[in-house]
Amino acid sequence: MSDRLQRRSEGGTSYLTGGEGPIVVFLHGIPGSALTWEPVATRLRSQYRVVLPDLRGFGHSEPPVGDYYMEGQARAVRDLLDALGIEEFSFVTHDFGGPVGLTTMRLFPELTVRGLVLSNTNVFTDTYVPPPLRVAKVPLLGTLCFGLIVGNRFGLRLLYRAAVVEKGTATWLRFQRHLTPSGMAMTRRIFQRSLTDLEANYGEVERMLPEVGVPTLVVWGDDDPFFSTDVAERTRAAIPGADLVVYDRTGHFVPEERPAEVASDVLALLRSG
Repeated sequence: MSDRLQRRSEGGTSYLTGGEGPIVVFLHGIPGSALTWEPVATRLRSQYRVVLPDLRGFGHSEPPVGDYYMEGQARAVRDLLDALGIEEFSFVTHDFGGPVGLTTMRLFPELTVRGLVLSNTNVFTDTYVPPPLRVAKVPLLGTLCFGLIVGNRFGLRLLYRAAVVEKGTATWLRFQRHLTPSGMAMTRRIFQRSLTDLEANYGEVERMLPEVGVPTLVVWGDDDPFFSTDVAERTRAAIPGADLVVYDRTGHFVPEERPAEVASDVLALLRSG
């Protein structure tokens, strides 16, 4: 059996898939693509059927029509699951993929989610926003500022240098595969919108945490410059019965920096569920 996952497309959403068995759906963050989770999913495919979509506007997926934020992305995920005949699965998510996964669970309670992984994500309405990023609320100036920070390769190269600790594994050569023109534009739009109004954007996500009701694992890097381990602890505490694993000498992009360790911990969760 080849170690390579197969690239397929359904209804405008491109995805990687492979393996047989219980289904695991992986959702990436920003900047990112299905390739974020490829090193982890490849290690699981001997025991599970893995599905790794590019969120709409990222990777090889078509740009979204209309809502590009959490609910729009969640509906696109649901459409893909419908097309593939998937009703029962586990969610493994990173960064913006976390709120998208939780929103999918909220909007479509008929889905049977067997387990949940949240990696280096925000699920709260009062997360600290550094003063320079508060310009997100200022029309035009916010768009210009975030275009310079995360809307181009130079800005995202600086983000990579600051956010990735284990650069020997998560190399720039690999990381820049996420940086399609559409993906960079969507990264800027989502990043800016997220910081414009945390209450409006994350209120529903935060309120559902006590009712998640599935085995949950929170995985984090100890040197994440965006979300500290205090956020990780708070996330674990907000979800009844959740467990937390923090990896040493690891930044924000945990799935790409620590794929072997993450795969092992995800497998432990899936088996317990």
